[in-house]
Amino acid sequence: METFTPYQPVSRTEMVLHSLGRKIGSGAELTMSERLMAMTAAAQVTVNNYGPGPADMVVQKPQLPETVKGILASYIG
Repeated sequence: METFTPYQPVSRTEMVLHSLGRKIGSGAELTMSERLMAMTAAAQVTVNNYGPGPADMVVQKPQLPETVKGILASYIG
């Protein structure tokens, strides 16, 4: 007797990654829009696997680099 294995729905993100992965695997080069789709899909997979970290959950003031602080200091006086 066969056991029934339910089909898992395939996400659009996975479909994009499979399609672009096969294209690269065949030696073809991705277009600019395909590169953007690949980066977006890869970011979506990463977020789904790892989720936001504590640093992502807290809004912080941006810190100025020392070089910018130096330039601002030179314009004080």
